[in-house]
Amino acid sequence: MTRTQQIADAYRAVTVKDAWYGPSLAELLAQTSPQLATTPPAPGAHSIAQLLQHLLLWNERVRNTSDTTPLPAWQAEKEWAEPTISWNDLVARWNQSRDLLEERLRNFPVEDLSKQVPGRSYSYETMLDGIVQHTIWHAGQIAMISSVLRWRHL
Repeated sequence: MTRTQQIADAYRAVTVKDAWYGPSLAELLAQTSPQLATTPPAPGAHSIAQLLQHLLLWNERVRNTSDTTPLPAWQAEKEWAEPTISWNDLVARWNQSRDLLEERLRNFPVEDLSKQVPGRSYSYETMLDGIVQHTIWHAGQIAMISSVLRWRHL
C-alpha cells in the first residue's frame, strides 16, 4: 500500500466509517436534523452547519491545490462569514466534495508528497495528513455540540 493510499484510507475512515475513535463524520451527520445543525450551542459559538461548511471550504481548497494553484491563506473573519448553505444542500455538497477529495488523495503521485505546497512552508504530505487531522478535530466538535444540544432536548 502506498503512502497516498494510507492517507486516503484514513480520510475515508474519518469521514465515512471505521474511525478508530468513535463515530465517523457521516455517522454524526446522519443523526443531525436541520434544526440541530443550525443551532449554536452557545451565543457566539459555531453551529454544526457552520463547522461542516468550514470543512467543505477546506476540502475544496486542499483538493484544488497544485503546483499552479497555491493553497489560499486562512482568513478567519472572511471564511466564517461565508453565506449560509441550507442543511440538505450542505450535506449533499459535503458528500460530493468528500468523494472527490478521497479520489484526489488516492491518485496523488507518491513522488510529489515531499514537494512544497505553493504558498506554504510545508510539504504536500503534511497538507494531506493535515486535512485528515482537521476533519477529526471538527468531527469531535460536531459530536460535542450534538451531545450538548440533545441534552437540552432540541
